[in-house]
Amino acid sequence: MEIQNLLVAALTHLVKFQSTQCQTAKERALMMFEKLSTLEDINPEIQALCNEVNDLLAA
Repeated sequence: MEIQNLLVAALTHLVKFQSTQCQTAKERALMMFEKLSTLEDINPEIQALCNEVNDLLAA
């Protein structure tokens, strides 16, 4: 359930950033996607997507 909650929160912040360009939302999304990408029990496909989002947000 922790993974699902983090993913929903990360996506929520990502959408907020995309719609408002709010830097705080961007930072929170990046932080949550980074956390998701380091979890041990996460699906490898989700982990790869989180890594991609991290790269896009950090650019």
